[in-house]
Amino acid sequence: MSSKVDIGFDRYLTYSELTDYLRKTAEAYPDLADLESAGKSYEGRDIWALMLTNKKTGCPKKKPALYVDGNIHAGEVTGSMVALYLIDYLVDNYGKDEEVTYLLDTRTFYILPRVNPDGAELYLTTPTQLRSSVRVWPDEEVDDLPGLHRADVDGDGMILQMRVRDDRRGEWKASEKDPRLMIPRRPGERKGPFYRIYPEGYIKDYEGEPIEVQKSRFGLDLNRNFPSNWDTKVPGGGDFAGSEPEARTIIEFIIKHPNIGGIQALHTSGGFYYRNPCQYPEDKMDPQDLKATREIACEGTRISGYPDVKSPNRATLTEWAYEHKGIIAYTTELWNRYARAGIDLIEWQKTTDPEKREAQNAKLLEWNDRELAGKGFKDWTPFEHPQLGPVEIGGWDPKFCAQNPPPFLLKQECHKNALWIMKHAAALPEVHITSLKVEDIDGCVKKVTAVVENFGYLPTCVTNKAKELGACKEDVAELLPGPGVQVLGKARLEAGFLEGYVSGGGRGGPAKSAARFTWMIKVDPEASTKFAVEYKSQRGGTVRKEYPEE
Repeated sequence: MSSKVDIGFDRYLTYSELTDYLRKTAEAYPDLADLESAGKSYEGRDIWALMLTNKKTGCPKKKPALYVDGNIHAGEVTGSMVALYLIDYLVDNYGKDEEVTYLLDTRTFYILPRVNPDGAELYLTTPTQLRSSVRVWPDEEVDDLPGLHRADVDGDGMILQMRVRDDRRGEWKASEKDPRLMIPRRPGERKGPFYRIYPEGYIKDYEGEPIEVQKSRFGLDLNRNFPSNWDTKVPGGGDFAGSEPEARTIIEFIIKHPNIGGIQALHTSGGFYYRNPCQYPEDKMDPQDLKATREIACEGTRISGYPDVKSPNRATLTEWAYEHKGIIAYTTELWNRYARAGIDLIEWQKTTDPEKREAQNAKLLEWNDRELAGKGFKDWTPFEHPQLGPVEIGGWDPKFCAQNPPPFLLKQECHKNALWIMKHAAALPEVHITSLKVEDIDGCVKKVTAVVENFGYLPTCVTNKAKELGACKEDVAELLPGPGVQVLGKARLEAGFLEGYVSGGGRGGPAKSAARFTWMIKVDPEASTKFAVEYKSQRGGTVRKEYPEE
């Protein structure tokens, strides 16, 4: 095996750096990796897909597979880096680490680190902040509308906030706990100073107050462009389901790889796992599917501390994956700065009391000063705005503190989430032919018996939803005769699906994770008894056993 390809996880890679790493990895590990372009982005960049498995132990498409992607949202670049870390961890530890070696010997990983390369490149190389695609939508004339348009006014490379002193109408004041912290002005409060707060930017057709803050010209949300529960009212959903090349690439890739039984979509932020069901109550989901979805998520919780959360979203990749394909899928929301500061995110989201919110925000600033050396928050700095006059610009670094971890904390986030992804892969179905016997019946007639077992946690269909939809072909057992061997009856037997050990226990007893198959064969007196049994499971893998064993 070739030497490790150098990559650091203390910064965020541009598209050219990411491409270079993927190419070098594919070249350095030819027995483990293949690189292909899964499709093209809106601006024509390749959406890279790296396949990882030990090719010597079987065809990649004939092994159970996990699909991993990152960075469908432009600014969520931590997802890309976790995907790259997973690649690096797997190839570097193959042959050294027992679990990594087992997974690459028995499973396939399809990893698309950056499915929105256009948006990520704009995000990483300019001050621009955007949700998803660089395609202007829905209003191409938004730049011509009057009002405040976000821009890096002071040239520091970030688009922050502007506070403008207005003792008559200002809605905000500086906190006595920390002058950097802005808190709401209390009802009837008259002793200032008070401020109005705007996003940093310039004002088109400025005529004084009122100032309307314009929405971003980049209104698309690529993770609302999937077919499940899509309609024209989905915010950012595009012109129709699959209208955007990035979402369409993902859909087509998954459809072209029917061995995919699990999906990991890497996002930021919040520190939790979104899971199905999305648009209906949990008691309406198949009980075993829900049990498996939650128990696999619990493995991630043990590693990362992230809880699983029922997703409220629709028209997303993970909703489509389960509702249309019967695949267990998670949206991992990486990075939780609130937890780093000792604040419970759920409590933060529910807080309505102004004093409690002030204390929470003060705690965030204390964490910034203690752990980030103050670099996560830019102090309010005087600036002469060409339209508003004297203003102060400051606030949280929106890119590499709020939305993504500061670079020196990136590797921690990558490591624990790579291990969580491996746990998901380990739960996939995994078929084996564990017994193959031949009995003499009458002269040249013989009976062949094969036992096939699913060692995996999940059934070979992965979910009952897939079975209900017909989204996964039933397993097949087939006897392949050698020269002079004739199969008496059907050589190809429909096998249904094998349960995984998720189905076992309780009142139902052990899982039905094994099946026995028999064939009658006739062997020419002058020929030797040679044949093979092959078991084909679309999501559990294809296995073959020769008789006699070589």
